[in-house]
Amino acid sequence: MAVEERNDPFDDLRQLILNCPAADEDARNRALLRQEQIARPAGELGRLASLAVWAAGWQGGEAPHIDRPLVAVFASSHQIIDQGISRYDTNHARDMTDQVLDGSGTINQIAKAAGAGLKVFELALEKPTPDITKGAALSERDCASTMAYAMQVLEESPDVLCVGVVGAGATTAAGAMALALYGGTPAFWAVAGSAVDDRDMLDAKAKVIGAAVDHHSGNLDDPLEVLRRLGGRDMAAAAGAILAARHQNIPVVLDGFASCAAAAVLHRIEKSSIDHCVAGSVTPRDSHRAILDRMGKQPILDLGLGLGDGSGAALAVNVLRAAISCHNDFGIPTDQQ
Repeated sequence: MAVEERNDPFDDLRQLILNCPAADEDARNRALLRQEQIARPAGELGRLASLAVWAAGWQGGEAPHIDRPLVAVFASSHQIIDQGISRYDTNHARDMTDQVLDGSGTINQIAKAAGAGLKVFELALEKPTPDITKGAALSERDCASTMAYAMQVLEESPDVLCVGVVGAGATTAAGAMALALYGGTPAFWAVAGSAVDDRDMLDAKAKVIGAAVDHHSGNLDDPLEVLRRLGGRDMAAAAGAILAARHQNIPVVLDGFASCAAAAVLHRIEKSSIDHCVAGSVTPRDSHRAILDRMGKQPILDLGLGLGDGSGAALAVNVLRAAISCHNDFGIPTDQQ
């Protein structure tokens, strides 16, 4: 699915968001009927049942499947880290990305355990997103191009897509996006990240979030403007991947605050545009749970993970596998499966 850029680079993207294909209602109804047949007593499979029905509706078949799960990791950095908001810097963003590239990162081990492929999108790590307290993170054209670039993740034809973000400064930019999209206070949205060591650092982070939103005040009514002014390459890429998956009816598992902020942009334009998404896990921070609540997403797992690199989403793939196995194979002898 290509995005054709015209005079307004956001025109095509907005139309894609507003005209997302629906789930296959016939497949969903057949899956619901299957659940009625296998659930004894009714309702005892709990969320496993609803996850199986969700997957069936988006994949368009009574028997959902997970044969080619893929974790997409978007790596970037943000110039706002120079304002004392994080113990991470651009070099650390490079190191974290290199760990994933050489196979030694946490997400590598969890993706392997989940039987999932892993693809890293390096987004100009050595060229941090400009300071959003002084200017826009991206031009309209660069934002649209980054979203389109990330749509390449579907070239590998995954049947489930997990979305994560690594880098430096991402949760601060995501906090600014959340403030612009949902309101509240800078201090509340500042607690999302994992790289905050002390009270002074947390205060600096809240100050940056508030200053960024104030600087762009009057230009944040359009969620796509929120993304390009306050986000960056990582969140633009995550939003593009999520949108592309919807147009190919591929279920998506979100991970971490930054990828959820990217999904929130789509949600604020059209609530149903992220119906194909579930939250793999929730970080141990109220702001992450809050953004999930605003999007109507209940996390599959709550393990205290704070990485946001796709690890929670990849772990959730195994829960999805279990849900699908119960749905497809319950009551069928092993030698007939």
